[in-house]
Amino acid sequence: MTLALIGSINLDQLFSVDHAPKPGETLIADGLIEAAGGKGANQAVAAAKNGLDVRFVGRIGDDGAGASLKEGLTAAGVNTTHLLADKKQPTGRAVIFVEPSGQNRIVVASGANSAVTMTDVTPVLDELGAGDYLLATFESPLDTVTAAFIEAKKRGVTTVLNPAPARSRVSDELLAATDIIIPNEGEATALTGIDTVDAASTAESANALLRRGVQRVIITLAENGSYYADADGDQFATPAFNIKALDSTGAGDTFIGGFLSQLGRGSLEDAIVYATAASGIAVSRPGGQPSIPLASEVEAFLKEEL
Repeated sequence: MTLALIGSINLDQLFSVDHAPKPGETLIADGLIEAAGGKGANQAVAAAKNGLDVRFVGRIGDDGAGASLKEGLTAAGVNTTHLLADKKQPTGRAVIFVEPSGQNRIVVASGANSAVTMTDVTPVLDELGAGDYLLATFESPLDTVTAAFIEAKKRGVTTVLNPAPARSRVSDELLAATDIIIPNEGEATALTGIDTVDAASTAESANALLRRGVQRVIITLAENGSYYADADGDQFATPAFNIKALDSTGAGDTFIGGFLSQLGRGSLEDAIVYATAASGIAVSRPGGQPSIPLASEVEAFLKEEL
């Protein structure tokens, strides 16, 4: 089972602050961490650390940051054959303000991530077949993601969309080509126009996405766990584990990578519980990729908790 991932890869700069800066305000940060990040790269590392064969499709700049980030992906077990160096655009960057509660605010400069084309993706699609996965986020060009999903469906590949960062306008063509969609509350609200704030509205948001052609929906709800619904009428909620949050950066990405690593190995419910544990461990640590747990850590945690 192989996961191909059309993804973003960034150098993250995480500033520890008492609060996010207000207009015109200058803050002195309590600390700074530079770490590998980008939603796609985080998800790739999470899946690879938890046992999947992961092939990353994307672009870095032809610069030192890009070379270092590529080395980090390779060291985590991700196949980077399809990660290209762009001669015109720099490696992506993200500035992240992390508050004492663990809540974060993120500004991203896409750089080379915005230059990924279907020509980049086609070689990895040729390596996939029925039983494999193609995952993408909105940090890659939407036209590339749409074309890739349509082609993947023709090959029997399961398509997985993390609609982040939030967008309100997404084509029915893309959603109809999506087997599994995994938004958080804000992303679900943006996609459906339904204010996803409680159990009833979360179910309503999920059903709205199903009506647009998605087959399975998982809405992640931070400290409230997640909600699942599918086109067959199945639906259930999964609670979060009681873990003190230090930094929520990469938590959703860890959930997705952990979930896909377990999908097909047991029940769907078990895969979601596993993903919930993995993301819970991640929020107890600082950084994006550095916070992602190994499979052995997730398994040990579940033995203690369940």
